[in-house]
Amino acid sequence: MSNNGVRNGGGALSGEPLETQSPSWGLSPADELSAYRRALEHQVIVAATDRAGRITYVNEKFCETSKYSSAELIGRKHSVVNSGYHPRSFFVSMWKTIASGASWQGEICNRAKDGSIYWVDTTVVPLFDAAGKINGYLSIRYEITARKRADAALHEEVMRRREAETLLLEVIEALPDGVAAYDHDDRLILFNSAYRDFYDRSGGAIQNGVKFETVLRKSFDNGQFQFSSTDPVARQRWFDRKVKEHRSPGRPHLQHLWDGRWLQVQERRSPVGYVVGVRTDITALKQAERQIKDQAERDPLTGLYNRRVLLDRLDRLRTRQRKGDPPVALVLLDLDNFKDINDTLGHGAGDELLRIAADRIRESIRSTDTVARLGGDEFAVILNDVRDDEVVRRLVARLTTRLAQPVRLADRNVNPGATLGVSVYPRDSSDAGELLKFADIALYHAKARGRGSFCFFDAQLRAELQRREAIAAGLRTAIERRTVGIALQPQFALGSQRHEGFEVLARWSNTLKATPSEFIAVAEQGGIIGELGLLVLDKALAAVAQLRRSGYDPGRLAVNVAAAQLKDPGFPRDVAALLHRHGVEASSLEIEVTENVLIDRSAAVLRQALTELHALGVQIALDDFGTGHASLTHLKSMPVDRLKIDRSFVSGVGSNAGDEAIVRTIVTLAHSLGKQVVAEGIETERQLQFLRELRCDTGQGYIVSKPLLEAELELYLAAQSAPAARRAG
Repeated sequence: MSNNGVRNGGGALSGEPLETQSPSWGLSPADELSAYRRALEHQVIVAATDRAGRITYVNEKFCETSKYSSAELIGRKHSVVNSGYHPRSFFVSMWKTIASGASWQGEICNRAKDGSIYWVDTTVVPLFDAAGKINGYLSIRYEITARKRADAALHEEVMRRREAETLLLEVIEALPDGVAAYDHDDRLILFNSAYRDFYDRSGGAIQNGVKFETVLRKSFDNGQFQFSSTDPVARQRWFDRKVKEHRSPGRPHLQHLWDGRWLQVQERRSPVGYVVGVRTDITALKQAERQIKDQAERDPLTGLYNRRVLLDRLDRLRTRQRKGDPPVALVLLDLDNFKDINDTLGHGAGDELLRIAADRIRESIRSTDTVARLGGDEFAVILNDVRDDEVVRRLVARLTTRLAQPVRLADRNVNPGATLGVSVYPRDSSDAGELLKFADIALYHAKARGRGSFCFFDAQLRAELQRREAIAAGLRTAIERRTVGIALQPQFALGSQRHEGFEVLARWSNTLKATPSEFIAVAEQGGIIGELGLLVLDKALAAVAQLRRSGYDPGRLAVNVAAAQLKDPGFPRDVAALLHRHGVEASSLEIEVTENVLIDRSAAVLRQALTELHALGVQIALDDFGTGHASLTHLKSMPVDRLKIDRSFVSGVGSNAGDEAIVRTIVTLAHSLGKQVVAEGIETERQLQFLRELRCDTGQGYIVSKPLLEAELELYLAAQSAPAARRAG
């Protein structure tokens, strides 16, 4: 007979006393049995079934838990409380166990009469008869519904947390940003693939448990990062700073990786003290910033720096240069014959020449030097660390030689070249604007020496600069006080030698003994040519009006106008206002412009101004014709009424066959285009006769009259003819 079974010869279920030894705590068998029964009734669910599973006994706790009465249960299969939760195999296994005479223990989910579910911790043992055969089963149950619900809730919470952790890890792994967390001991406890991939030269150091400093050191030693300095001390300072930033995280910082990528590193300390960091690839942003910066700093045609960057780097010299540092040279250069190439071969060829020149300049200088395009065909180079002028001469000579090498443009061989001017910091100046001005002055003087040469700014040029500045200051005062005067040189008809008009010339009495050509050039360079020109025009028109009031006919009035005046959009309006003020008709005024105005970079603006003046009735004359670089195309595009032959050609008449040929050609060309011709600088009878034979229209020169002051005008006109009123009488 099995030791797990219960004999059915009497006992608790029949109400008979059990034959057992009294327990050591001193209760009688009857009291002990009563205590057991109370415990069973109030704490334990008890049921007995026969061998077929029909209920033969249930206690009150069974009925209370199942919501069935004992009458509803006795005689029914125990499966009446089956919830359907367990599979059939569950009960097959249980019955197989107890049918073999062994006890079975497990947790069962039952269903009460009202449909509610409850759980019981169950032990089932077989009951044996006197013969040792199984004649039923006894089950003892403890309700564990509350515990099962708590277990289920706990399990659900655990699963929820596991799912959340799994989801978090999956999300972190899916991020393109590198994520890593380090614990209190600065050891790596979490990272994703992006973090590991960013630091691909870490030598396998990125593993859980490895300290941050070890990961950084491995990456650092294996060339993971780019540095602006090759100084090992500076690099070590960078390393120490990154370790410090990691241990005391705060503001974001950047890392430049070996392959050109940029990372933005943002680290924070979590509430529990972990350092959590995110590495974001901002390479595209940095490239966009670089592109924007390049657009702001670079010349789009050549890729060189622009004027703003050049001035900025010159400005930095004052703060970066230390006492005893070697000087810095600023070189300005203009390409020779660029306008000719641009005009004859086209702008495409001109642009290509500028690109080639930029490349050649870059090739000729050192990596520590700076090259910029200032505009047009003007370039600038900052030569750093030049110990003396000889170093500059060698670098300039190399630059000049390289720029002079032939170039193939538009299927033609072109021989370019450059002229250069040099100023030196701090010898000449420590101001960026002054250095640029001084180099420009040196360039101007180099051009006077001949193309392909160069010139240093020196004491002589400084003295000339000071003279020009003094002239500019005095001229400004003279303009304000209206003490600038005029002289008028007569123009006459070459056929009849009758008076036709005057050319207006500026005159200024000054202690500096500045000539008209000198102070007019200073006015143009100093930006006051517009004020000077309007003052001269105002005084000339006033003189014409006065002559007319005196009964004389002064004829046409020719006034020289600079390109800067024509670029002023209000200039035609100012001219019209002055004509109206003095009561002079527009047809009596002639504006003279030099040939180079036609090929100015602002030719379209100048053409517009001349067109507006011509529409008023003002005549347009092209001065110094033959000395500039204008083509017939330019001549056709501008509203020109008259060509003036430069005096340099007229002076050669009678002595230079080439000059005579040029004069003859200009007269023929002008007449074929329907334009009149003025020859200036006539001083000899031979010149006068030659021009008459060519049927040149108008003459001007000392052979008739020198320039006249205002007080001399009436005497001159009186000598030419009687006053208009007398002729009318």
